[in-house]
Amino acid sequence: MTNVLKLKKQFYFEKYEHRKPYPAIPDNKYRTFLFQFVGILTIVLGVSYLSWRWRYSLNPAALWFAIPLALAESLSFVGTIMLVINFWSNKDSPKTPPVHYLSEIEELQGRRDRPVIIDIFIATYNEDVELVRRSIIDAKAIVYPFSDVTIKIYVLDDGRRDGKDPSKENMKLVAEEEKVGYLIREHNEGYKAGNLKNGLKYTKGDLFVILDADTRVFPQFLINTSGYFRNRKVAWVQTPQWFYDTSEAQQLSSIIHAKMKPGSKLLSSLIHFLFGKITVNEDIFGNDPRLFYDAILRKRNFHNAAFCCGAGSIHRREAIMNLALREFADGIKKLEIDLISKHKNRKEIHEQKNGMLLKREIIPFKFHASEDIYTSIMLHADKENNWESIQHPDVECKMLSTQDLNSWIKQHQRYAEGSLDIAFKENPLFIKGLSLGQKLCYFNTIWSYFSPLWILVFLLSPIIFFFTLALPVRAYSFDFFKYFLPFQIMNTITLTLGCWGISTKRGDQYYISGFWFMLMAILSVASGKKVKFNVTPKDNSGTSFRGNIRHILPHLLIITLSVAGIIYNSILLVRHSHPAVSGFAANAFWSIFNIYSLSIMIRAAYWKPSETD
Repeated sequence: MTNVLKLKKQFYFEKYEHRKPYPAIPDNKYRTFLFQFVGILTIVLGVSYLSWRWRYSLNPAALWFAIPLALAESLSFVGTIMLVINFWSNKDSPKTPPVHYLSEIEELQGRRDRPVIIDIFIATYNEDVELVRRSIIDAKAIVYPFSDVTIKIYVLDDGRRDGKDPSKENMKLVAEEEKVGYLIREHNEGYKAGNLKNGLKYTKGDLFVILDADTRVFPQFLINTSGYFRNRKVAWVQTPQWFYDTSEAQQLSSIIHAKMKPGSKLLSSLIHFLFGKITVNEDIFGNDPRLFYDAILRKRNFHNAAFCCGAGSIHRREAIMNLALREFADGIKKLEIDLISKHKNRKEIHEQKNGMLLKREIIPFKFHASEDIYTSIMLHADKENNWESIQHPDVECKMLSTQDLNSWIKQHQRYAEGSLDIAFKENPLFIKGLSLGQKLCYFNTIWSYFSPLWILVFLLSPIIFFFTLALPVRAYSFDFFKYFLPFQIMNTITLTLGCWGISTKRGDQYYISGFWFMLMAILSVASGKKVKFNVTPKDNSGTSFRGNIRHILPHLLIITLSVAGIIYNSILLVRHSHPAVSGFAANAFWSIFNIYSLSIMIRAAYWKPSETD
């Protein structure tokens, strides 16, 4: 029976199978030099602007308003400095041919040489078994130039769908039909990290690949990635995650035409003439991760600070097990020191150490909702081995994105809560073993999740002005724009150069409109609430607008107050009774930008795939 005949179910993403991934942005040393020059200039202008803001521009009559806004600008500027550090230079590792023998990737230390063994783990929990079958089929299609290299595929089923429970789909049967390994465990301790630990326990690959249930690798995956491990310090290689099912752009004229259903050819022609070239709804949920992988993470290769993102990565078993053993030994040593400090006798120390040796498990990946970045930090901090990471530039697999706002928020809130939890427990700035560049890059990731603290101030400031007519600055004078505009212009140029060839429009919108769920993430982690590992749905069943409305109520309120404020101030302007015309102009422009940014999440809340998609 062919693989095509085995596909027993059709999915919404079938219509996107023809899509091809985008190529990596080619490196350019002249563009890098220009970015470095402009980046330094931006930081200088930013320091100059903020110095002026704090020293001369604060309105003494409204310090309650002026100080929070200046503080928000200062905190936001920290992100600008981090961006320049992150994007400072590109350092792609040279690609080498795929490995053949074990001696090519590690010291034999008296062992007989042999071909390498590579395991492919497909981690699943509750995803449709026919969806997982597609990932298995594509993994089986991987090609490798050496026939004696053993490549084994294992389904790591944390849903225990082994046929014993008739209410569940039979994942074990699919694995048997596809002739791949099938591994389960009795519990779900440690979430995905625990599932991977169980997989490593029953396998012996020198290298292992991590795939999610919907990760469909391309045939050349191992050929293009295994060669990096000739560098015996490379612990893992992360490839870009490409979501090939993001929503397609729609012509605004077609949407208007469908809603109005104009009867006359003249009206139809007029709509097409006015709106025919305008497109909307492309990547409505901001799922395209190209900015993250091809710019942010790839340029962290320069600092040896690219972290693992789970799916689409390949790992050196020696590195991950070495970390696990070292942490196990450190735990035993810590217990012994603690017992000695409590003046326990030798017999008690011996008994408790033995008890811990029997009970404690060796844990390869950190048991955490963000096990990938947490384990990456610990591996980078291991100065005894000086492990290196690589962000591979080219897309080597395709994945599915979230298809409704509720799922998108759950996924990104988990990312936020996981990163913030790491910051509160083991802030990378204070972890010994990390280089300065690694500390700053990891801190940059965490710092971005604190952004709602200043974004909320930026969203509310125009509204406060509209209804109190209080100015946070002495005046929106020439001096204000003399310092503010050059900094903002250079900041924009810096971002453009750093993200060259990649659209940042959706990313910018969701950076602002995601303020509410990220604020909830901060409050949740700060309150000590345990971070849960939520599995992202892999379908487009969607959530109704009524189900999504709780996510956008703050957005609707801010937009309503902004529009009301503009109207109220316009009335004052018409009556010649407005005390600060320049302040109104600046804040009206500011509000329009805020409304534009917030509107994307409102559009996403009621968006549904068209029937023709």
